[in-house]
Amino acid sequence: MAQPEVWRTFEQPGRTWVVGAVHGESDRLRQVHDQISRQFRLGDRLIYAGDLMGYGSDVVGALNELLLFRRALMARFDAESDDIVILRGAQEEMWRKLLQLHFAPDPADVLEWMLSRGLKASLDAYGLSAQAALDAARDGRASLSRWTGHAADAIDAHDGHRPLMARLLHAAVVADGSLLVVNAGFERGVGLDKQLDSFWWGGADFETLTPEATGYRLVVRGATHGAPGVRFGRHVVTLDGGSGRGGSVCAALFGPEGNTVQVVEA
Repeated sequence: MAQPEVWRTFEQPGRTWVVGAVHGESDRLRQVHDQISRQFRLGDRLIYAGDLMGYGSDVVGALNELLLFRRALMARFDAESDDIVILRGAQEEMWRKLLQLHFAPDPADVLEWMLSRGLKASLDAYGLSAQAALDAARDGRASLSRWTGHAADAIDAHDGHRPLMARLLHAAVVADGSLLVVNAGFERGVGLDKQLDSFWWGGADFETLTPEATGYRLVVRGATHGAPGVRFGRHVVTLDGGSGRGGSVCAALFGPEGNTVQVVEA
């Protein structure tokens, strides 16, 4: 059966870098990139676990920094583009919903909910007004459709941002079952293809997940909807340093057996 396009499967185990939630903190991401660059080896993989956008003050700069670093790694190490994976986080999922907001049954309520969860920072970064969006949502479908078109134009004005958003994946896995990387959650006992929104809005019982519940020896997430934290358990790892909310961007290097080799933070 053909591999679904919503996740990346690495056929062989190897060294894997995972970057946790960035939340618009471009300077912190740049410092983490500097540390990764000094230790990156030919054959390493790099996974961004989503939530590049939202909360922080420089969402556009964070995406630009990722694009620059991706190109630098590909040039320096002759890395394949498929070895640098970018997952869709809750913030990117909200942005996707934002551009489809005119199809929502209660768009103003949906928008208010998203604005209260970090979306406003992304709107500000692209020069969009949250109040104008709310006014359009309350004015009717035609007005809202025009506004979402304006929002799409705003992201198109930044080179590489629309293609980046279009190729975000839901998860990354190693075929031997040693490692699974997600944004925030995983519903126990449910296959990857049936997780639906669990990747972004699940995670309440993440700390208690076991290989029997997931099918993987180690599951790594980059964000949590509760209190941020960098936590290393036997079978689960959380890399949410609280970036964009007064904390840090955290990344970790995992070996072929799923063991933690290195942790970097800024």
